[in-house]
Amino acid sequence: MSEKGGSSPDPAIYGSARGQSSKSRKLESILFGTVAGAAAWMMIDLLGAPHIFGVGSDAGLIPFSIAGAILALTRYRALFPSVSFVFLCVVIVIGYTGVVSRAMDRFIRVDAVPTAADAVVVLSGGLTADGYLSQQGLDRTLKGVTLVEDGVAPVLLFTRENRTARGVKSTNAGDQLRFVRLARLDRVLTTRPVKSTRDEALAVADVARHRGWRRIALVTSPFHSRRACATFEHAGLTVSCIPSDSRDVAIKRLVYPHDRLVAFGLWLYETAGTLRYRQMGWI
Repeated sequence: MSEKGGSSPDPAIYGSARGQSSKSRKLESILFGTVAGAAAWMMIDLLGAPHIFGVGSDAGLIPFSIAGAILALTRYRALFPSVSFVFLCVVIVIGYTGVVSRAMDRFIRVDAVPTAADAVVVLSGGLTADGYLSQQGLDRTLKGVTLVEDGVAPVLLFTRENRTARGVKSTNAGDQLRFVRLARLDRVLTTRPVKSTRDEALAVADVARHRGWRRIALVTSPFHSRRACATFEHAGLTVSCIPSDSRDVAIKRLVYPHDRLVAFGLWLYETAGTLRYRQMGWI
């Protein structure tokens, strides 16, 4: 065998190596795109954007991951990494600076606690799949119970929310009444089931007309207070707006990144909600 012949490459071997290298690069691209897509969704979720559309935190993780994997095999492979980087910068600015603090006050309405009202109305703040109050719902309930105990009004009215999770129906009424029993309050009412702030306003207005109420003390979460009270006033009610205490977000001292990010998500949600309610003529 000649020296030239002995050094000739085996096309089968080298072709296989090139094929394996191509498959390896393709797999790396898919893995990178999957992680980039998931990261983009996590950054968006940290900012609270999905909740504007009533979408849960887990809703977009799989679709974004799949989209990232697909785009990684195209010329748009840099899209999700770029989106992730941009939103990461936004998260850092919001979480680690005080820019969000100055934007929050415009959504909080605090009226003087009336010496006498016809009823204290507590808005529903959501419920878990097990039928328990959310943290915001608990905060509102405790504030409403306290106001009645302090003699602000003789009646406590809850708006009632129902939920169906995987075929199982639940309501927040049971948990609301549990706290009422602890306080030993006598005059407690609930509305028909409601699905939105607008729906709550109409339901409470019906009860108020039926009972001849003129003024209510309205209890809701701080960032929700201005839009909620304006909605109730537009429905024909005279309102004293009383925000509940906030136990999940330290709104008075936004010093930690978690609180700032949650507050920004609430700000984003209320901004969208206010624009929508103005568009519909509800406030």
